[in-house]
Amino acid sequence: MENIDRIRNKQIDELKSICFSNGIDYNFMERLLQSERVKKLQKRNHYIQQTIDSEIEKTIEDENK
Repeated sequence: MENIDRIRNKQIDELKSICFSNGIDYNFMERLLQSERVKKLQKRNHYIQQTIDSEIEKTIEDENK
C-alpha cells in the first residue's frame, strides 16, 4: 500500500510540475480530472442499471409465459 501512495504522490508532483511549466492552474486540472472520474462512474452505473433492468424484464416475461 505504501508503494501505491508513493507512486500516486510522484504522479501528482509530476502533474503539478507540468501544469506549472505550461502556466496552468493545478487546482483547475484536478477539478477537471475529478469530473472525468465522476463521468466515467456515472456511465458505468448507467450501464449496470440498464443490465439490471433488462434482466428484470426478461424474468417478468418468462414468468408471464
